Amino acid sequence: MVNLVMRLSLCFVVFAVICELGECVRTSKKIYVNLESVQGCFRRLNATHQIGCASKLGGNVGIIHNIETDEDLTWIVDYGPHAPYITIMSSLIFNVTNVQRLKDSGKVNGILVSHVVSNKSITPLPPDGFSPDHSCPLDAFGMYRNDSDYKNCKSVVWNPVGSSMMYQDFGIPIFVLQNETEVNSAIYDCYEKFNKPNPDGTSRKYPLCAAELKSGMFAAKDSVTCIRRTNHIVNLNVDQFCDPLGDQNVFATVKEISSEKSLPFDHVIVAAARIDSFTLFEHVTPSADNDITGLVTLLTAAFALSMSGAKESIQNSPDAKDIMFTFFQGEAFDYIGSSRMVYEMEKNRFPNTLDDTNVYLHPVNLSHISHLVEVNQLGFGERNLSIHTDPISRNSSQIDTQVKEMVTKLKEFGNEYDISVKLAGESQPLPPGSVQRFLLKRSIPTVMLTDHQREFTNQFYNSRFDLAENIKANYSESLNQSSEYDYVTPQAENLARKGALLAQFLYSLSTGDKTYISAVELEPMVTHMLYCFLYNGTCDLFQTVVDKADVEKLNEEPYPFYVSVARNTNYVSGLTKKLLAYFLGVQIEADNSDNCKAQNSTDKLYEYYWMQGPLDENGTRHGMCYRSTAAYSEAKSPVFLDEMSGYDWASGEYSSWTESTWDTFSVRLFLVPSEQFQMLTLGIGIAVLLCSHCLIFFISRKAGTIFSVPPPSPVSTAN
Repeated sequence: MVNLVMRLSLCFVVFAVICELGECVRTSKKIYVNLESVQGCFRRLNATHQIGCASKLGGNVGIIHNIETDEDLTWIVDYGPHAPYITIMSSLIFNVTNVQRLKDSGKVNGILVSHVVSNKSITPLPPDGFSPDHSCPLDAFGMYRNDSDYKNCKSVVWNPVGSSMMYQDFGIPIFVLQNETEVNSAIYDCYEKFNKPNPDGTSRKYPLCAAELKSGMFAAKDSVTCIRRTNHIVNLNVDQFCDPLGDQNVFATVKEISSEKSLPFDHVIVAAARIDSFTLFEHVTPSADNDITGLVTLLTAAFALSMSGAKESIQNSPDAKDIMFTFFQGEAFDYIGSSRMVYEMEKNRFPNTLDDTNVYLHPVNLSHISHLVEVNQLGFGERNLSIHTDPISRNSSQIDTQVKEMVTKLKEFGNEYDISVKLAGESQPLPPGSVQRFLLKRSIPTVMLTDHQREFTNQFYNSRFDLAENIKANYSESLNQSSEYDYVTPQAENLARKGALLAQFLYSLSTGDKTYISAVELEPMVTHMLYCFLYNGTCDLFQTVVDKADVEKLNEEPYPFYVSVARNTNYVSGLTKKLLAYFLGVQIEADNSDNCKAQNSTDKLYEYYWMQGPLDENGTRHGMCYRSTAAYSEAKSPVFLDEMSGYDWASGEYSSWTESTWDTFSVRLFLVPSEQFQMLTLGIGIAVLLCSHCLIFFISRKAGTIFSVPPPSPVSTAN
């Protein structure tokens, strides 16, 4: 018996070693083909409902069917004998109407969308545009939501191609395929080879190729329910069902006014842009025109003020107004970032909650703001710029006078840079923008600068088609990486001009004077920023401003612009803050990173950044320490603060978006045999099981004979 146990143990060890070496997974690999380069649509929730996609927790399975035409879609809905199906859809046919039709048929268990980007472009693009956002974006949380003349885009439908697809609750998993090899595998090796209907329209026989899509979501119903379930602790392991959307706003003031000094009312100009955007799929967010053009233009204006010496003129003039460069996060989800900043300003605790032991930047509240300037979509119309103003606040003659002065200045500077600056209709409301959240609380002279007079010029607003090539920021395939980095695209020239104009305008608002800023001298920096944000995160500019310890975090692909959940900080926010510190800060002496960052513990007025620095002629970076007012402020909706425990979620005053947690996202292909073959396999399995039971019964009955142990040998007692 002992020998038998030892043999069994040895067999178990050998089996474990073989499994460790990977032999045990070979059968699985032969059965399944895993698709790795996929991104999934997932579930989000707000105060009233849930949106997005989800599979069953164990995954959804269906027979693959490729849809390229309306006839292919009709074949599934009206005929399709092998339901449920997993469909593959091209970008041209993937729209809310077709998806809803498939879902309503009850025959579709999931969707795969072909979305292959070659040289940062897609051909063909949807000819009529594509936007999964509303046709009237952000209206429910903007300043016109209760105005009978302007609510629901009565005056201007800003996004006429908007389908509201993003806000549907599909209830099935939807994934996007981005790798050409995997798309070909799904279409040709799977669908064409096994599933494509016969020429007469009849279905193919088994075996058929199927797919399993996993994207199970743990949250359901709405944010109120989800947060309550998460906060209801029933054991030591807290179940996290969802997380609030949010991140960090980025801001920096040109002046360094400490909390020990006075800050006059109407003394701060807020120059704003947004950082985030969204698509149906988390990491597929290029957002070339939607937010990168505004982001880069505002950063360019900060760089221009510093490069030209205008920054020092503002700092040295006690009468000059301060300029606060502000980049908001979470704006695509009902103005998360701007709403939180306004909320903190109303509490008089922006940017910090003060104490008696440290000196901080002076608190800024709404009464300190003299002007609001927002840059939004600027990628189209290379020599054109549109000014939007708010007709409601302009009912005040004082504000109307100041707005007219702002418009006059912008047109004057437009002439200097050969840009046609036009005012949108004075009775026309502001487009969706962060400044609306400020104007809800106080009337302030405001302008918004865009590339459109009325409806968006961008036909791919908040979609995965908002690509660099659409705004002429793409590079020739013949260029290598180093030459791409220095190649001035038409878009780089466009944003350099608009960045110079914006810097001139902000300087004039601050001081009442003019300064000279060369747009041509800004082009290299604009080129570098566009290349870094749109193409390659390992670019030299990003490597210059990050700490050596953060170099490995740089990504060769563009960074996603989705705000994500509040417990994470989007890397784009961090890079924006470091660029702002680099442009507006002051380099100080420090030998190393520790000496530089140690000053943060004693100085609350500034933040200190250790950067790798630019390459010298020998290809070496020597490191540098920058002191700057650039900092973060919370971009998480006020509804999730403990002090808002009595908040009425149904009021709709603040954003309440959350994101469901999930276990895994996966897509894999496999062959499904006929039902007869499956029944045969089941029958054989049952037969083997019964035979095993009979064998075990027989061995148990005869165990004494089979496993009998021979008597021990006699032990000799001789000396």
